[in-house]
Amino acid sequence: MSKVPTSLRTSRDQWLQAFPVDEARRAAKFVYDTWNDLSVRAPKTFHSGRRENHITERFGMYMPKVSLSKARLLGWWSYEEPAGESVIIDEELTAHSRIRKDLVYKSNEKAVRVELIFEFKKLEATNGSCKIYLGQNGMRRFVDGEYAKGLPLALMVGMLIGDESACVQTLRRSLLSTAETADLRMVGDASGALLREPSGMFPGVAQFDTEHNRPAASAPSHGTMLLSHIFVRLPHYPIASE
Repeated sequence: MSKVPTSLRTSRDQWLQAFPVDEARRAAKFVYDTWNDLSVRAPKTFHSGRRENHITERFGMYMPKVSLSKARLLGWWSYEEPAGESVIIDEELTAHSRIRKDLVYKSNEKAVRVELIFEFKKLEATNGSCKIYLGQNGMRRFVDGEYAKGLPLALMVGMLIGDESACVQTLRRSLLSTAETADLRMVGDASGALLREPSGMFPGVAQFDTEHNRPAASAPSHGTMLLSHIFVRLPHYPIASE
């Protein structure tokens, strides 16, 4: 990331200058590389017929085994991590805003703490599939939902089923529709582009980034969250040759 003159820095520039970008990039690349490795070695798990949480649970279990040796990552991984809060309703302590995060990487190695949340979603080249990716159980968890409160950065991982290029292009069209642009409170870059492609945060791993205004209670100090979009293959179950 290039340096910004102190006199011109915004609060967004300030977090970016302080953020441990190198560690975050190594964590994201580790997710991407490990998925590509395991999807070849364990095709009975990594295929489109499996439920999302079945795949992400087993993927998350594997990550700590090789995180240090393969990626030199000193942080820790969690999967299907529960979160939320308890509130008193009618004199009873009741769970509120209960959520589960697919995969999380956390590290206190540097002065600024790293917490990266990866949300995995199956993605096909259909409008219905894109609506799920963009909706309340997908991107909107980070925009107006309970995920990643106060965090400046998170990652969507699209598990592509079928023609990979068609999946991504259908999603891009959906993201750039007037309705979705408004609904997701998307913010353009200096040139006005809503899709920052290629990704500036995770080059070579994420295909593009999007930025979103969050409600004040959920936003970092500069008001917006950057979502980076990684795409991996989720093939159909292999049929044994006769």
